[in-house]
Amino acid sequence: MDKEWRLDMVGAIKRNSARLVVAVFTAAAICAAAAGTAGAEVVYNNVPSPLPGNFASIGLDATSSSQFGGQIELAGTARKNPVVTVVMSSWACESGTVESNCTTTKNKTFRVPVTVRIYGAGELSEAPYAEKTKTVKMQYRPSSNVAKCPSGEQWYDEATKECSHGYAFPITIKLKTKKMPKNAVITVSYPHATGPAQSLNVAVSEPPEDTLSVGAHPVSEWVVDSTWGGMYGSAATDVGTLGFEEGLNSIEGEGIEYQPVIAVSAE
Repeated sequence: MDKEWRLDMVGAIKRNSARLVVAVFTAAAICAAAAGTAGAEVVYNNVPSPLPGNFASIGLDATSSSQFGGQIELAGTARKNPVVTVVMSSWACESGTVESNCTTTKNKTFRVPVTVRIYGAGELSEAPYAEKTKTVKMQYRPSSNVAKCPSGEQWYDEATKECSHGYAFPITIKLKTKKMPKNAVITVSYPHATGPAQSLNVAVSEPPEDTLSVGAHPVSEWVVDSTWGGMYGSAATDVGTLGFEEGLNSIEGEGIEYQPVIAVSAE
């Protein structure tokens, strides 16, 4: 998955395009985030262990989207009070931009309220089974390393010896519900009109990359609520509402299907 990808469509997006991300975590950190609470059972996990260097990612601001997610099928029997782990990708710089003089103080963060919603797979027009908003500390991406990375736009990861534009990290949100459906849709949303959240993305992976270890992908199409028709695909009729992509969308280009990099545990 050693790749860099950027889509630029003049007039189709508000800022920068959907982007690749780089994430390096220890297996222990991912397991702890997925478990959430003592005694919880991991019922879905699309977060690989160990994580590869790169993921693709979808920016809500870049794609004019208010919600983004996917349909999942849970394993096991635990369904109460799910803890959802979402791998985010930050292209935000404390000062400057990715393209020019990106500079960030080590471990610098910014806060963003993130909402996770759980719907029944066939009930997107109805109220979610559970919904929770939590203000989360988000990471700025590290400073550009001109000496190590010839483009001048990337930061250098000493652990992997790789140059990357984005920086990925997990966040966790616990929701309250007596029983979530086995076939569910999980979406992520956050305000992104201003500030560093404009450069905040949700990490995604392709089913062929085999990042899924627990649960199943019932469908390969993502779920989105966007005012940009390019997120829905060539056969879409529901632009501007929460729904599945239909047909080839503008980001896929050659038919690539992405799903959010998330994990779910429950009691």
